[in-house]
Amino acid sequence: MMDLVKKNEDLKFGFKNEDVILKIIKEIFTNTYKTKEKYNHFDFRNDTLKLDFELKSRRIYKGQYPTIFFAECKLKKGREKMRSGETYKVIYLFNFVQKENKELSELWYWEDDGSELKITMEGNLARGDIRKRCANIPMDQLQRFI
Repeated sequence: MMDLVKKNEDLKFGFKNEDVILKIIKEIFTNTYKTKEKYNHFDFRNDTLKLDFELKSRRIYKGQYPTIFFAECKLKKGREKMRSGETYKVIYLFNFVQKENKELSELWYWEDDGSELKITMEGNLARGDIRKRCANIPMDQLQRFI
């Protein structure tokens, strides 16, 4: 059964981090903005550069697990947008807590290069999520954003 309290805490955690990370992105990619549609597959967009960004904030540290995953539907949508020319690049951002100090975070990214990713059935089982198809990125493929 879904733990709605944990789900709401996770949503608040993610939304809070969106505002912080958007400021960081805008230092590098000016004119980037937060998408307005509630169920958009991507959190941020830069129309000038045709970039889409998806942010995943996690309460784990980088390397705690061999891969990091996100919903396969986001991968499919991003690749569809790149094929159609609507988007040139899709960048998946991962905001991890630091191993030594969980109050601090570090930002890593993976730019979709079209490579094949392992798809597994995953979910946040600690809060009772239903497993769904997720794309797994090996941790060693992530690059430091800042």
